[in-house]
Amino acid sequence: MASNHMSALRKTPGDTPDRIEFRQARIPDAAELLQLIRAYYRFDRIRFRSNTIDSALRKLLRSSSLGRIWIMRDGAKAVGYIVLTFNYDLEFGGFEGIVTDLFILSDYRARGLGRHALALVYAYCRSAGIRTVELQVEEHNKDAQKFYLKHGFRKLSRMVMSRDV
Repeated sequence: MASNHMSALRKTPGDTPDRIEFRQARIPDAAELLQLIRAYYRFDRIRFRSNTIDSALRKLLRSSSLGRIWIMRDGAKAVGYIVLTFNYDLEFGGFEGIVTDLFILSDYRARGLGRHALALVYAYCRSAGIRTVELQVEEHNKDAQKFYLKHGFRKLSRMVMSRDV
């Protein structure tokens, strides 16, 4: 799969500092990512199980065969992240990317960070031969639904179902 993507995004005039860094997350980022994940789960009303999430996060950070995480930083401050994992699906011709998390702190929203994070995911997927990206959105999160529709995602006529085993 592809290399470590790093980039910066200029904020709107008047914002300081003038750059947000996007880079692939590493093990030393785990504690800050865990705080962002907790905030995201609270925001989207997802049950947060600290031990389970921490263990899965560290496994993902260690194993590039599972996916990638990019962290967004305003200087030293972690302000957002996006998680891409992999799935194999015949319908999509093999591997597909799944954006399982995209979260940006509220003070940093509506500045193009989400659009830029998705662009990183698309570029990575293209370089890795992945042709499809899927994601799930909570029904109550109308802003996220509008955002993803605006960025080319479409609603499928399917219902997500899961079960513990």
